Amino acid sequence: KVIVIDYVEPKNKGLAKEVAKKIYEHGFIPYVTDKNLKTIGTSIYQIKPRKILMFYDSKLSDPAYSYIHRFYQIFIEYLGYVPVLYDIQKGLPERFLADEYAGILVKLSKVDDEKKFIDWIKQQIDNGIKVFFIDDFPVSEEFLEPLGIYYSGSTSVFDKFQVVYNKYDFFETEPDVKSIPIVNITNGQPVLKIKIKDKILVPFAITDWGGYALEGSFLREIGPNVLFVFDPVKVFRDVFKPDFPALDVTTENGRRILTAHIDGDAFFGVADFNPSKHLGEIIRDRILTKYKIPHTVSIIEGEISPQGLYPDKSKKLEDIARSIFALENIEPASHSFSHPFKWQKLEKLSEEGIFEEKKERGYNLSIKNYYFSLEKEIVGSVEYINRNLLTNGKKVKVFLWTGDCVPSEEAIKLTYKLGIYNVNGGDTTIDAKSPFFSLIGPMGINREDYFQVYAPIQNENVYTNLWRDYYGYINVIDTFKLTDKPYRFKPISIYYHFYSGQKLASLKALYEVYDYALSQDVNPMFLSEYAQRVLEFRNTALCEDIRDNSLIIRGEGNLKTLRFDKDVKPDISQSKGVVGFKVINSSTYISLDNSGD
Repeated sequence: KVIVIDYVEPKNKGLAKEVAKKIYEHGFIPYVTDKNLKTIGTSIYQIKPRKILMFYDSKLSDPAYSYIHRFYQIFIEYLGYVPVLYDIQKGLPERFLADEYAGILVKLSKVDDEKKFIDWIKQQIDNGIKVFFIDDFPVSEEFLEPLGIYYSGSTSVFDKFQVVYNKYDFFETEPDVKSIPIVNITNGQPVLKIKIKDKILVPFAITDWGGYALEGSFLREIGPNVLFVFDPVKVFRDVFKPDFPALDVTTENGRRILTAHIDGDAFFGVADFNPSKHLGEIIRDRILTKYKIPHTVSIIEGEISPQGLYPDKSKKLEDIARSIFALENIEPASHSFSHPFKWQKLEKLSEEGIFEEKKERGYNLSIKNYYFSLEKEIVGSVEYINRNLLTNGKKVKVFLWTGDCVPSEEAIKLTYKLGIYNVNGGDTTIDAKSPFFSLIGPMGINREDYFQVYAPIQNENVYTNLWRDYYGYINVIDTFKLTDKPYRFKPISIYYHFYSGQKLASLKALYEVYDYALSQDVNPMFLSEYAQRVLEFRNTALCEDIRDNSLIIRGEGNLKTLRFDKDVKPDISQSKGVVGFKVINSSTYISLDNSGD
C-alpha cells in the first residue's frame, strides 16, 4: 500500500485525525504530522498523550527529595499518567510537547528568567497542555488576566480567614493559608473560597487550562506530618480529565500482585536462639522453604566472599548462599559489594580522587584495602554471584540498592548495561498510626533516560524503628490494607533483611506477615516481573483507532491490567486480548492476555 503524508499544525489533533481518516478512506496509509516532521504524527492510530512534566530544582535538592516527587507523583501515576521529572536548571524544553504530554505540574519557588518562563507556559497552554501550579505562580497581571485570574495584593500572616466554599470534603486536614496572593477567577471551578475581612478569595481553582492551589490550600505540613486538604486523586482527575483507562501494576488476573524480596544485610550473622546457625540458614530453613512463593534474594559480596569482611567464614557462607539460590522459588539478586550508605557521596569522593579510608568511613562497610568503585559495587558484585554462587543456568536478574537508595544516573545506567532490573528506594510507610497519603511513595524515579524502580512498600528496618522493636514489622499489614482501600495504590510487598532471622520476635512477625499476605487473593511473582510491569507502565502506548474510535494498547505484553474508575462491563467476545474483568473498590479491572496488542 501507498503511504500518503500530509501536514497539520501539531496542536490541532482533531483536524489531524479527520485528515488521516479521509486519506485512509481513499485506500492509502495515512501519516499526518507537522511540516518539520518533528512530532509524533497520526496514522491509523492517534497516540493518547500520557506524560506529565514535573519540574524540580536541582539547586534545592536531589529529585528524590523534591516535594513534587515525594508527595504528588503517586497520584499522577494512579490515574494512568507517566510522570517525567525535569530539572528547571537545564532550561525549558524546546521541543513541541503536546504530542506526548498531557500536563505540566509546577512547584517552583522561583525561576531565573520569569518572563521567559511565563511565555513558555502560555505557549504550552495554547498547545492544549493542562498546567497546574502548586503553592505559587508568577504574580504578573499580563500572565494572569488572560487566564481568568485577577490579582489584588497579598494577605498577611496575621489575617484571619473563614472558609465559605469547598468543592470537595476536607480530607486529612483543613486549609491554613497565610501570605498568599489575593486572587479571584472569572472562569473555572473554585475548589476553595475563603473570606478575609470583606473580601472573597479563591486560593484553589480548577480551570479549563489546568488550575492552581496556593500554599496551605492543598497540602500542609503540621509538625512531622504532611497532610492533604483535599483528596489528591479526585483533584488531579478533575484537573487532567483522563480520557483513557489507567494501566495498573498492582493487580493481575483480578488478584493483587504479591512480591517478596530480601536485602542481603547480616547474612553472616547468627540467631540469638541458635548461635550455631547463620541467619542465611535460618531464613532459608524457616521462611524460604516454608513459603514456596517466588522470592528475590540478594547477598552483599563484601559480607560473604573471601575478599570481604569475614574470609575465615567465607566458604561456609558461600555454600549457604548456593543452597538458597538453588531453590526453585528463588531469583538471585545483588545487594552490592560494600553496601554503600550514601551512593552519590561516595561517587563524588571517588571522582575527586579521595580514596583515604577515613574519608569514606561511615559511607559504606569498611572492607580492608577497598576503595569505592561504581563498577565494583554493581558490575563486580553481579559477576561474583553469577560466577561463584549460581547453578542450573540461573543469572542475577536484579540489583537491589543499598543505604539511602539514591544512586546517580551513572549508577543506574550500569544496571541497564548489565541487562538487569534495579529496585529499592521509595518511602511507602503509611500505617494505622500515620494513615496519611503523603506516606505513599511513587513507582520509581526517572533520571534522564534511566528509571529506578522503587520497592512497593518499605522494609522492616523502618517498621521496627531502626531495629529496636523486633516485632514491629507486623505493622506492615496495616500498610497492605491502607494501600488497598479506598484506592489500590500498591501491590502487597514483603520486604526485609536477613537480620529478621536473628530474633524469635522478628521471625514471629515474618510468619504473621506471610500468613496474612497469603490469606488474601494474590498473584505472587518475582520482583523482576513486577519491575518489568512498572517499566511497561511507562512505555506502553495507548492509542485511538481513527477508523472506529476504539482503544488500542501496544506494549510488550507483561503488563496485563487496565483499570476503569467506573462501572464498565466489557464485551469480551467483541474485544481483542481481553480475558476477563473484576470490580474492586468501585473500579473495573480489565484482565488482558500477554499479546501486548
